[in-house]
Amino acid sequence: MPTSRRFPSSPVSGFIVGSIAAIWALSTSVLADGDQSYTALRDWIDAAPALDNITPGQHLSAADREALETVIPRSAWKYYIFDDMDMEIAATAHYPAPPDWGKNLSGDYQLDDQGVLINFQGGGFPFEEINADDPMAGQKVIWNMLWRPGENDFVMPMVTWMRSENGVLDRKLEYTSVNSTYSLGDDQCLVAGYEEVKDKRVMEFRSPRDMAGAKDLSISYVDHYKENSGWMYVPAQRKPRRTLASERTSELMGMDMIREDMNGFGGKVHENNWTYLGKRKVVATINIADNPEFGGPHLWVPNKARWEVRDTHVVLIQPKTNNHPYSSRIVFVDAETWWTHWMFAFDQRDDELLRMNQHFLKYSESYAHETPQQAPYIEQDYAKNVGHKVFLHLGESDINAKKPHATLTHCYVTKRVFSPARAKQFYSLRNMNSGRR
Repeated sequence: MPTSRRFPSSPVSGFIVGSIAAIWALSTSVLADGDQSYTALRDWIDAAPALDNITPGQHLSAADREALETVIPRSAWKYYIFDDMDMEIAATAHYPAPPDWGKNLSGDYQLDDQGVLINFQGGGFPFEEINADDPMAGQKVIWNMLWRPGENDFVMPMVTWMRSENGVLDRKLEYTSVNSTYSLGDDQCLVAGYEEVKDKRVMEFRSPRDMAGAKDLSISYVDHYKENSGWMYVPAQRKPRRTLASERTSELMGMDMIREDMNGFGGKVHENNWTYLGKRKVVATINIADNPEFGGPHLWVPNKARWEVRDTHVVLIQPKTNNHPYSSRIVFVDAETWWTHWMFAFDQRDDELLRMNQHFLKYSESYAHETPQQAPYIEQDYAKNVGHKVFLHLGESDINAKKPHATLTHCYVTKRVFSPARAKQFYSLRNMNSGRR
């Protein structure tokens, strides 16, 4: 019987085998990056591995890919894991709400059969506990997000960069948003006679030249079934014109987002189906030291920033209509603060990633020892933020995966609560074209 012949291994054969293995590992990594489907993200959510490889004090880089893939949602791997990345992991902290939060909360409210919150007037989280078995758990998460403290009552200068691939800058905007809460809970309102108003916001553009002086006034209402009111003033037209608030699926000012993408979800609850997907730990820029620099091959994502591993509620939102651009969206909402950290929206045509956003936040009490940069065109007194015990929005990254293109925003925020008289004058439609602010 013939014996088999075994050839001795050689350095050349070992090199070939090692090279094949390396190529295979690289190709599978690229394939994993490239899978941005709805199914891939759902599989990642369900996996929920242990986080033994991530500890406070670490600075994670692309060499730590295995650990990064456990806490960065899969649809974002393509953008957020890159050469020269530096992700500082901070200890997961506790962020208490304002001391009076919940004290003016009226108990006479409920969800109707479409999941819409009825008779709620603010002043606290409407649902302190989320039960995974509750058929309306998803809607309750979103209502907590929509009524969280600190969402309003600020002056927010902003700079936005719109970038195509390879970091090419297409357009830069400078503008300021001022926002005030009207509905204060327990039948209290900032301005008497406006009890139906939830909040008001004015945005005024400084640049580019073709938008300088333009103002946008938006009013949202306590009654969620009532459409927001909006007016746009353009100096060349000399008077404000009403905008169509129901047009929530068109891109906002040419940016890589639609109006419904604001805060992860800014649409109407009754126009969607809801599924609560449970809890999942993710990394979040929840209390960054400063406005982050942007990194990655296209300068689309925050780099050299401070992140925390956070517990989040994961909610699936699916439009009831077939003519919506999204087949579904998945949001990751912080289980303590109720801010949205990540949002992924999938294309109605193929269930592949269409848009995503990720937010940069800073806790007001951190301003006592960390001072973020100033806006390039206005100076803010950040000391005014200390004592509010709320989060301030320092910006976000909005990516359109299909273009591909991204919109990056830095915000420079100071808390400001108007008096009733000042609010009535500031948000007056009559004053939009007068320049009196």
